[in-house]
Amino acid sequence: MNQISKQKTWYNFVTLFFLYVNLVIFFALLYWVVEWANLGFILDHYASAAHQKQWSDRITRTLYFSAITLLSVGYGDLSPFGWARGVAILEALIGYVLPGALVIRYVFTPSIRRFRISIRQRDK
Repeated sequence: MNQISKQKTWYNFVTLFFLYVNLVIFFALLYWVVEWANLGFILDHYASAAHQKQWSDRITRTLYFSAITLLSVGYGDLSPFGWARGVAILEALIGYVLPGALVIRYVFTPSIRRFRISIRQRDK
């Protein structure tokens, strides 16, 4: 593997990492806004009601819930209610579609491009 290819691989990895971090933060803020507007909330089944009302717990809970919703199917320790359910559905959908789109973009697109170039060169 040459140096340019290694740099491109690291660039793609870092770009993908920051894309996921931004999505997690964006949806965490969206969950926080939904809870702030009293349109829904995220319930922690293992924390007391007093603990869940602390502002620091709301921030960490929304970040954690956002990350496990985007990156996996969740663990069952948190549950969304109200409009937070709709946000969770949207985030989970993005979490399922994004890896497939990235595979198509970074795996299949270069091989299709090479195939088209080889056909053009053969036809000349």
